[in-house]
Amino acid sequence: MSVEVPDSGQVHTLPELITALQALRAGRSYTELNKAAGGRLPSSTLSDLLNKGRASRETLEVFLRACQVSREQWPAWQQARERALSVDDLGAAGLIRVAQADPRRLGVHAAVDAPGATGELPLYVPRDTDTAPDGVRALIKKAATGGRGGLVVLVGGSSVGKTRCAYEAVRELLPAWWLLHPADAEHVRRIAETPPPRLVIWLDALQRYLDGPNKLRPATARALLQRGAVLVATLWPEPHRAYTATLPAGQPNLYADERELLGLADVAHIGETFSPAERERARQTAEAGDVRIALALRSNDYGLTQVIAAAPQLIDRWKGADAYAAAVLNAAIDATRLGVASPLPAALLRQAAPGYCDARQRAKAKPNWFETALAYLTEELRGAAAALGPVASSGDDMGQAAGYMVADYLQQHVGHARRTAKVPATCWQALTDHLTDPGELARVGDAAEGRLLYGYAKPLYQRAACAGHQHAAKWLADLLARQGHEEEALAVLRELVTAGDGGASFLLADLLADLGRTAELRELIAAGDRDASWRLADLLARQGQEEEALAVWRELIAAGDDYAFFRLAELLIELGREDEAITVLRQRDAAVVGDESAAQLLADLLIELGQEEEALAVWQELADAGDDYASWKLAELLASLGRAEALTVWRGRDAAGDESASWRLAQLLVALGQEEEALAILRDRVAAGAEKAAAWLLANLLTQHGQEEEALAVWQELADAGDDYASWALTELLARSGRKEDALAMLRNREAAGDRAASWRIAALLAELGQVEELWERTQAGDRDAANGLIKTLDRLGRVEEAERIRRHGLDAD
Repeated sequence: MSVEVPDSGQVHTLPELITALQALRAGRSYTELNKAAGGRLPSSTLSDLLNKGRASRETLEVFLRACQVSREQWPAWQQARERALSVDDLGAAGLIRVAQADPRRLGVHAAVDAPGATGELPLYVPRDTDTAPDGVRALIKKAATGGRGGLVVLVGGSSVGKTRCAYEAVRELLPAWWLLHPADAEHVRRIAETPPPRLVIWLDALQRYLDGPNKLRPATARALLQRGAVLVATLWPEPHRAYTATLPAGQPNLYADERELLGLADVAHIGETFSPAERERARQTAEAGDVRIALALRSNDYGLTQVIAAAPQLIDRWKGADAYAAAVLNAAIDATRLGVASPLPAALLRQAAPGYCDARQRAKAKPNWFETALAYLTEELRGAAAALGPVASSGDDMGQAAGYMVADYLQQHVGHARRTAKVPATCWQALTDHLTDPGELARVGDAAEGRLLYGYAKPLYQRAACAGHQHAAKWLADLLARQGHEEEALAVLRELVTAGDGGASFLLADLLADLGRTAELRELIAAGDRDASWRLADLLARQGQEEEALAVWRELIAAGDDYAFFRLAELLIELGREDEAITVLRQRDAAVVGDESAAQLLADLLIELGQEEEALAVWQELADAGDDYASWKLAELLASLGRAEALTVWRGRDAAGDESASWRLAQLLVALGQEEEALAILRDRVAAGAEKAAAWLLANLLTQHGQEEEALAVWQELADAGDDYASWALTELLARSGRKEDALAMLRNREAAGDRAASWRIAALLAELGQVEELWERTQAGDRDAANGLIKTLDRLGRVEEAERIRRHGLDAD
């Protein structure tokens, strides 16, 4: 009897193993199989094997022999058995097959009711991206091919169809793969330790996994990608812009991890509206009998997907709310944008809402004002959504709402409109009183600190720390120290160190050094704290005890601390003992062959001492060894010495395709009085349609040499073409040229479009212009940069006492 043997390599789970074994059976009766096995496969054994997948290695081999499977294939079947048994508990880990996934539970919005509508969701209208060469399905297919893995991110506003598009793609392409819809980033990290093969990780609303101390890290994503997992995520445009923005020089990147994670991603953008081709497919779907698609096509104010998700009704509900319903909804929206991701308890909303009403509205409120408002906001609109959606607790209680969550569409659109609104004291107090999640407490505490509301930040941090937040206690200590409450800060840090928090020891040593407490630093050193040694050495140097500081650095060197070499050399240089510093650096360079850092510091020191020829020799040796930085330094030193070889070096790098060399070559030509040749090089590149970098270089050079109008024209052309960097440069040049109001207007447009980085520069310009009132307003709305600018501006304007009061105690919450 000839039997087609199934592919054991495709067996990963018990159901798949059972199906494959049944295929091997090929319709044979239990009696026939037992006879072929010489009586070693009784009915009970076969039932366990073929119906439950239960089999020992020996039983499986007997079965394979009875089914006439060649002995060469047995090891592969044993491996299939082990794989299946190892993932028997995947269901308990929250995994299901993609084909079994419920789109609603994955985040696909419910659809509006319509007369004659059938099914929970309307028919899917294929999007252009489904068939595009670089579209969603192409990217997912690429990620799933050959075990390469991949992160595919769909970027678009709320209710534009991102989640439905992603769901339809994985359902069609990867129906038999495992799917994990993780509860949080920690769930992702756990599965990354031992992921099953053929795994899809569903990260709808990716921003939820990128918040708090336990957020999804790039290393976790890389581990999954290396195992061939496919990560599918959706993200709103505003956080995507914030995470990936190119920041001005000197501004700290608050989203370094997020930027690195998204650097691993293939991104597909989903438009707010349907293209003509998509609308034609929707029309055909409507004509085929889908009444909800037909209803959505009649709208001229909203996109098709927004209509189906009840976006018009949600906006109408917001606009039509009375004072009390608006207060409850605005409180919920503010709480969410401040960092609350879990359902908001009714008690929190009740306590927060009064601050959103004026005195007359509060006086006229009826006894049941809150219940009436809640009923209005939780009413389901066209069967699809409610402004506030009730969410049950994790227990078994039926008909009990643990809290309420704002509809995504309202949170995105109304939340953006409220981004500059002041959050009233009642909301801050309600959050302080009712939040219990450590991550949320810490996030809201950070939001309060950014607004200089220290009276709320401190208790929020304290509660977060008590609830187990990893960093809240350190943030609290830092805030206490900045307020001048050093003893309280030290007590917090000592408690953390005693509990084994290594990061706190660094902060403790830092604070002790700032306070000049050498004795306590020595106690930490005796306990083995190397951070304390560094801080002690720096403190001793500041106190004029240089020999003791040098001794500490030498002790650290003897203990194998590489960093100490450089600090020792730097201190010797500060003390005017350059010869000793050179000896230390030469010893380091000789002890660790190829130590570029030591050689580079040595070369810089030689230049300071006027020993240019020796410095040139060091840079030349490093450059010959392939050190690109050294090549730059060599050319710069040659240029500073007026040596013609510098032009040769830069021309060579320019000819080799080093775009940056054009800039340095142009600079050198300018220094030699050959400005026209320098500008000609760059103008020719720009005229020839060269890369943007050439235009950047030209504009920078024009700016350097006072040709600001031509520079502004170059930056404007680049900015009009969508160049984000050029837009920033244009605002900077306008500001430096005295046209600060024009710069502010551009920056305000960028901020209104969702560019969070623009807030930083706006605050700086307002500070330069001395606009205290707007800085105050922006501070109250949560602009941390404006808070810093406010204090500095008050100082500069001579309002020193006011600045110091705000610096130490923050703003009055009212």
